[in-house]
Amino acid sequence: MIPIALQLYTVREDLAQDPVRIIKAVAEIGYQGVEGGTPAGMSNQDYLSLLADNNLILIGSGTSTADLQDNLSQVVEGCSELGINTLMCGIGGELRQSDGDWKRVVAGLAEGCAKASEAGLRILYHNHAFEFEDKVDGQYGLDYLFDTIPETDIQAELDTYWVQVGGEDPVAYINKYAGRLPRLHIKDRAPAPADEEYPFAEVGHGILDWDGIFAAAPAAGVEWYVVEQDRCAHSPLESARMSLEYLRSRDMI
Repeated sequence: MIPIALQLYTVREDLAQDPVRIIKAVAEIGYQGVEGGTPAGMSNQDYLSLLADNNLILIGSGTSTADLQDNLSQVVEGCSELGINTLMCGIGGELRQSDGDWKRVVAGLAEGCAKASEAGLRILYHNHAFEFEDKVDGQYGLDYLFDTIPETDIQAELDTYWVQVGGEDPVAYINKYAGRLPRLHIKDRAPAPADEEYPFAEVGHGILDWDGIFAAAPAAGVEWYVVEQDRCAHSPLESARMSLEYLRSRDMI
């Protein structure tokens, strides 16, 4: 059975105010792990102690192309302190700064990922929708990135919601990157209300094909499901609870 973590971006505002209460609540809801770096104002050791006290596994954190290229020793040191070797990254900011120069941005990411791989780190790319809006040499940006950077240097952390918003089928993309997909961000999309551009929903409360997604994920080699919800109609903790209750109803935890 694939374990389930919560991406702490879901509860980011509450976490910044009271990390002890929020981490305890995440554990009480029933999550087995979390994804996200040390909360502001807390040491890495205190963060690890807090997670251990609540029987939560830290499955990874985030990084950037600039840090992989220019501050790798600090990145490695931070991972060592946290007992992790897996980091998630994206390139949205870099593309905005480069006026959408995909080839230059991907080349920079490739350089950083190669250094990280040599240092024993595993880098996962987390997509949004823009990777399906831009094309490079006739390919979606996402496919260009994965074709350009070797599998040994970068793997996938597909986000089901953003694949759907990008106009593609999450199940097809899970199958496409089978064997290169250790983490899957599970996030649902509600029917779009008029006042919201990207309507998020709790897992199982929207329009995504969860039967297909959960049939494809084990064969693709997914090691962790990561629940994430960028914006919540309920309180973030309640949304996190609702998502996990749906997964529990499917006997997934």
